[in-house]
Amino acid sequence: MSKKIKFKISPAKDIETFFNFLAEIKYDRGRNFEWAVLRNHPYFKQFKSGDDFIVSRKLVREYVGRYYSENSERIEKNLITFENNWRVKEKDFFELAEKLFPKIDWPKGKYVAYSTMWGMYPRFIEDKTFQIPAIIKDKKSVSLIIAHELLHFIFFAYFLNKYKKYRSHKYDFFVWHISEIFNSIILRRPEWQKLLQATNQDYPEHERIIAKLSGREYSPVELIERIILEAEKMTG
Repeated sequence: MSKKIKFKISPAKDIETFFNFLAEIKYDRGRNFEWAVLRNHPYFKQFKSGDDFIVSRKLVREYVGRYYSENSERIEKNLITFENNWRVKEKDFFELAEKLFPKIDWPKGKYVAYSTMWGMYPRFIEDKTFQIPAIIKDKKSVSLIIAHELLHFIFFAYFLNKYKKYRSHKYDFFVWHISEIFNSIILRRPEWQKLLQATNQDYPEHERIIAKLSGREYSPVELIERIILEAEKMTG
């Protein structure tokens, strides 16, 4: 059964996303904060304090508010375009996803795509929401971003049911590796490329495994098993 994605604008969501990226600094040494925030919003560099950034919620709220106010018409127009582009592809997307996981129901959730001003597009497994760019040159690539995030939702539904030990939060980062590598390999397959007409952006640490496992048409079950083995080597 497919899900109807809703598209929404929420500056409040982007404020929370900013602080989520900020919290990740202690895990990734600031890589995501650099990619998501500082590259396009160097304003926040002034708040660097040692290995962290000290910035008040009030300042972030004001900055985000200005961005959405100054770009409101463009963001609203883009969101309509992104939704229209997705509606053309969504039926085929869900048919391809069902072939990957034929016996798995889509998990319950909101299924909302929120615009974001930041340079990375997180998904929230708990409520099945995710973010897509508010402004981007390559508008057609947004359908791939939507497909990527939706695949996470059905992947986790399958993976955590089959591999129950990974439900423990101590495996969260390991399972993140598995899900990202799985998505990257699947989205390279010809039928997905034909539908989405865009290339997935991979994390550098995953490139070796992706290259190694992309050459054969493994079944989803076999592919996941092989990714687990390779990820165990990678994470040591």
